[in-house]
Parts: sequence; C-alpha cells; structure tokens
Amino acid sequence: MKSRVLRAKDYREVDVKPLLKPFAPDEAALEAELRRLTNPYIRWEDGTTVSPGDQVVCRLASDCPRFQREKVRFVAGSGMFHKELEDMSTGMEVGETREAVLPEGKVSLTLTGVMNRVVPEASDEMVEKLGLEGVHTVAAYRAYLLEQQKEAAFQEDSYDALNHLMREVISGSEFVLDREDWEEPINRELDRCRTLCRQEGMVLEEMTPEQFNGRIPVKSYHELVAMLQYEGWDKLCRYLLGCLYAGSDGFRTGEAEYGKFIADYVRSWHVSEENAREANPYDSFLFNEYAGHAYTVLKEYIRKFYKGRNPSWRFKTQTRTISKN
Repeated sequence: MKSRVLRAKDYREVDVKPLLKPFAPDEAALEAELRRLTNPYIRWEDGTTVSPGDQVVCRLASDCPRFQREKVRFVAGSGMFHKELEDMSTGMEVGETREAVLPEGKVSLTLTGVMNRVVPEASDEMVEKLGLEGVHTVAAYRAYLLEQQKEAAFQEDSYDALNHLMREVISGSEFVLDREDWEEPINRELDRCRTLCRQEGMVLEEMTPEQFNGRIPVKSYHELVAMLQYEGWDKLCRYLLGCLYAGSDGFRTGEAEYGKFIADYVRSWHVSEENAREANPYDSFLFNEYAGHAYTVLKEYIRKFYKGRNPSWRFKTQTRTISKN
C-alpha cells in the first residue's frame, strides 16, 4: 500500500468533555429488574381482598350478553379483560357485589374468589442462582444492574463524541493517500455485495429500490457506488490510523481471528463456510478490523473522560483480540 500517515493528530488534544452528559440512574428500571428477580418465586394463596396483580374469580350480571357470565377469571390491574371492571374489583372482598355503568350498559360484579399474589423479598439466594460472576448478594446485583445502565448510557452518549473526535483527528492529521488504495476497498465491498446478492438470487446492478430496502441504505446501484466512494477516503484514513495505533498498542489480527469471524458468521446467518468466506474475503476482514481498531482506540479515550465525570463508577473496557500471528 502506497498510502501512509505523515503526521497523526494527537487525539488527546481534543476536548470531548462538553459532548458527554452526566449519567442519571433510572431508578424505576432498577427496581423493575429487582422485581423480575423474584418472579420465579411468586406464589399464590387463597385470599379475601383483591389487590392489583391478584387473580380474580367473579360472576357478572348484565343485560349485555358479553357481561352475562357465571364465571370469569382475570388479573386485577392487568388490562387484559376490562380496565374499568378490573379497577372496580380492587379492594373488593369475597362475597361483595359492585355495579358499574359501562357504555354497553349496567354490569354487576360479584366477587366469588381471589388468589392473592405473594411476592417474596429479593434474597441473596435468588441472586446466587443467577450464576453471575462476582455477584452473590442483592446489593451486588443492584450494583451490577447499575453498571449495565451506565454502560448502555455510555454507548449511547459516546456516539456523537466518537464521530466528532474521529473527524477532528482525520482533519488534523496529514496523509499520503493513493487513489488505487482508495479504489481497492471500494471494489472489494462492491464484490462482496454482488456475492451476497447472487446468493439470494439477485443481480446487484439490477436491484430495485424495494430490493435494496432493509439490506443497504440506498435505492440503486449508482447510489451505492456513490456512498462507498464518498466514505472511502475517510475509511482509508481510519485504516491507516488503526495500523499506526496497532504499532504501539500491540493490536494484531490474522488467520485465527478470521477463522473465528467466519465461524460466527456461519452460525448467525445459517450459510455454508464456503459462502461465508466468499462473502467476506480475508483482505476485507483485515481492512475492516484495522479501520475498526482506530474507533476502538478513540472510544477508550472517550471512556476515560466519561468515567472522569462519574469517578465512583466502574466501566467495562472494550478489548480487541491480540494475535501472535
């Protein structure tokens, strides 16, 4: 390859802090997950009074045939039967009768039985059975769920910051960019798309907007070529930066990683290994991996800032395989 980096802008000179928001925990979601922990341990007991979530057995009487029923079962507050009748049943005692005036007419509901939903308190034993490494108590499980929220927030919040940082690094660096190096990955990607289309019985150059829909975010072959050409220079720069970073951080990828990628592709897309390799040539895999490594390096830099704004938090470190090849 003739293209190379003459001078790379130091990404640490770019201030991304203004693009990162402080994290705010979703307490309602945390509590919902803790309640879900107890779901397998819920039991039902004969009761006398209806509370939301209880199983109700009742008799309905009405001039409307839909509500003239000797025996009806529903869960109070679920909204699966009739919201107004479910709401009316809450607080009723066995043997009690209440009436509601509905658009269909007057309905009389007599409570004949109730099974109370008994939800136990979350316990360390419940957590232990989840089999999460290093998580053995309710407090530890809550901390684990909070970490999941933080990681999800980081992934969402870092998207714009990462794209901004990459643009700043590319625009602030100096490259020697060869046209053949730009054309080669574009042609490989077009060949890959042709292969995928052929495997589905289509011809890439003849595909209709309807056929492109859901596969590639374009409406025609010409739009696809234009998109790849437009993105091609930046992707070549990312590849060159990824190779540069790999020279100092030890990242390597090769045949072993390619074999794992192909095996995962076969399992995910239910295709033969031959088709998987045809659709994902080794050279394309290497190019994409090193271009992706540039993103990984910059994302870890952003992660440090995100963590700095929330110093008491732990965050997962994204790792990429280092090969001895």
